[in-house]
Amino acid sequence: MAEIKKPEKSKIVKEPDLVEDPAELVGMFDFFKVVSITDFGAFLDWGFAKDLFVPWVEQQRRMKEGESYIVYIYCDEAGRFAASARLDKCMGNAAVDVHDGDTVDLLICDPTPLGYKAIVNNAYWGLLYKPEIFQPLTYGQRIQGFVKKVREDGKIDLCLQKPGYAAVDALSDKIVAFLKKSGGSMELTDKTPPEEIYRLFGVSKKKFKMAIGLLYKERQIAIEHGGISLTMGKSG
Repeated sequence: MAEIKKPEKSKIVKEPDLVEDPAELVGMFDFFKVVSITDFGAFLDWGFAKDLFVPWVEQQRRMKEGESYIVYIYCDEAGRFAASARLDKCMGNAAVDVHDGDTVDLLICDPTPLGYKAIVNNAYWGLLYKPEIFQPLTYGQRIQGFVKKVREDGKIDLCLQKPGYAAVDALSDKIVAFLKKSGGSMELTDKTPPEEIYRLFGVSKKKFKMAIGLLYKERQIAIEHGGISLTMGKSG
């Protein structure tokens, strides 16, 4: 059995549809559908003439035809392209080279009691926490995220909205623009469901309240019983 070379550092994530040479995907984690099962393993459709082989020994659980799985692409001892679904074994041991606040590429993996595991920049495990997820996530989904915190033990806490006050400033501008477009007011209050706030602004209710607090402090808005309105002179 070939020794699988693990990622040595984070990589720029490549889109398989834009890659002409399959060798460029070696060392990458990706999400593919099983198109056939044989006595030796499973074959995945990865967009090239020859399907990608996953030996039985490299399957975390027995794969089923028609289902899709996240795998790590490597070359076997004969130089043939192959894949492994044993993601923990394939994850690199390189020192974490992302920092708090960094924008990162995420590949969403299995849900956990705390939230969702995600592969960060094709190199590290990270975790998105349930209380901070305000949009549907699916296994195999690629999405942009942010590093909330790199812990002392190297574990990475993630979030889907940019952390810090720079994000609040940007959201404040977005709220003002929304108010102007809506005639100077909107019917959002502390009792508005988080899902409605996310639908309108793509952020958590906590982030929204921080931005509203900033706008109120700057006297750009008035907070009323039925919602929020721009102060005089701000609606034009």
